[in-house]
Amino acid sequence: MVRDREAGSKVSRRIFLGGAAAGAAAGTLGGFSRAAAQAPAIAQDVRTDVVIVGSGIGGLTAAVRAQKAGARVIVLEKAYEPGGTTAHSEGSVANNRFETIREDTPLADPEVQRTVCDNVPRFYEFMDRLGAPIAGGGGGGGRGGPPQAGGGAPPAGAGRGAAPGGGGGSRSIAPVAWVNFMVEEVESAGGKVLLETPMLRLLTNRLSEVIGVLAEGPDGPIRILAKSVVLATGGWMGNAQMVTQNITRYFGNLHQRNASFGGRKPLLTGDGLLAAMQLGAATSEGGFDGFYGHMMPARPTKPMHNPLSTYSMYHGPYSVVVNLHGRRFADETQGKQTGKPRGGGEQLINQEVARQPEATAAYIWDESVNVERACADCALGDKDKFPAFRDIGAPVATANTLAELADQMERWGRGIPAAEVMRQLTEYNQAAENGKAWALPIPKAIAAQAAPIKQPPFYAALGQAAITATHGGLRVNAQGQVLSRTGRPIRGLYAAGVDIGNFNNYVYHGNLCIGAAYGYVSGDNAAKQAEPRGGWDIGSLTTG
Repeated sequence: MVRDREAGSKVSRRIFLGGAAAGAAAGTLGGFSRAAAQAPAIAQDVRTDVVIVGSGIGGLTAAVRAQKAGARVIVLEKAYEPGGTTAHSEGSVANNRFETIREDTPLADPEVQRTVCDNVPRFYEFMDRLGAPIAGGGGGGGRGGPPQAGGGAPPAGAGRGAAPGGGGGSRSIAPVAWVNFMVEEVESAGGKVLLETPMLRLLTNRLSEVIGVLAEGPDGPIRILAKSVVLATGGWMGNAQMVTQNITRYFGNLHQRNASFGGRKPLLTGDGLLAAMQLGAATSEGGFDGFYGHMMPARPTKPMHNPLSTYSMYHGPYSVVVNLHGRRFADETQGKQTGKPRGGGEQLINQEVARQPEATAAYIWDESVNVERACADCALGDKDKFPAFRDIGAPVATANTLAELADQMERWGRGIPAAEVMRQLTEYNQAAENGKAWALPIPKAIAAQAAPIKQPPFYAALGQAAITATHGGLRVNAQGQVLSRTGRPIRGLYAAGVDIGNFNNYVYHGNLCIGAAYGYVSGDNAAKQAEPRGGWDIGSLTTG
């Protein structure tokens, strides 16, 4: 698997705050000088056409699209480097078939899903025209380097059939190289990417039109006036209150799988969602109880290192999963879903682990699964899963009998009783050997993933649920406009990426595709936003 580890492995940290670049992006209210940036109070207003909040795939795509439509652009990023979760992803931009994902997620937003399916192919074409580093099709690698292999765990519906509305085969960006390429595109066209500059709030006028943002740079507040704002802040998986209210009481036990390891990046706390809600924005009608992620090691004693996929337990559906009480608690292939199987992938059981005590569970598998599903060559990552967990000090066990495996699990000291593990494994194996895993008290619905655990040696690893991206967010239309609670567009406000809600609804269809499609749509529409009808005076509710 090709990875950007050498000289091109780091995302560019250049910030253009003054000089020619600032002058090109600033408008009629004056340039943003370096002296102004260092002032502790707002000394002058910056004027541009479009402000993009966030520099992942949604934000950077929107920025370049807006520039191609003739707009002046400023991109805000609260981290110390651009790229967000995109830079740490596997790079797959899923090309979903609309009819398939509607079948898998009937409670999701059909307009959002249709917009994504229709516009991912257009994003591909746009990247090809730019010469960006994207694999497959006509992508040429661009200035940023060769495309990166690997595309993440395949989302449900991705590339299943070629038909109008997506499904013609997914493509992958080279994440780090792509981010650097797009930042250079923005800056070379006169735009600015301001790092360590979070948005504090949106600014509106007397008619409640969005006319800019108040941000805070490394040296103080910045007020930026613009005809439109695109929110692409990456979701709310790091917001303890929201995760606790909507997903699990065990927020503190979740791995934050959405950025680099070591806590070096600020958490993704729903900045775009919360800012828009302050203006009366509507939230999606579904998705808030779901998220995307994969199980990762429980309480490792040594640090993990990128790539994230090395420590992700993609083989969960082929395993038996028990909680700290030693019991199965959900269908390893379908999570909480019942009836006809819909979607699939380890992210479903990972969501249910998040709701178990301490968001912790043990995966148990045999040698056949180890060879076919948990190896470096058959799953994403740089190492086989068992040694990856073992080598960083996570609780693991291996034995030639299930009884000895269960005894080792009890000796982890986490309260897992060996007798209950054996009862669960015996009950499961009897049903699986008779082809009746679907008839278990907690069924395993997909027969192809319900083989008995019988080929030694046997393996177990203790993991904690990990969260990469949330499914709930803002309600938008096909133009990328954020809608108010009355269903009308909030003039001047757009969104991209997982700030948009209910594309995924429990079943996962991809995250980068939402940013790619809505960045493509919202960037162009934001650039065409007319001057505010209510003028540039900031209303009292959002006075900077």
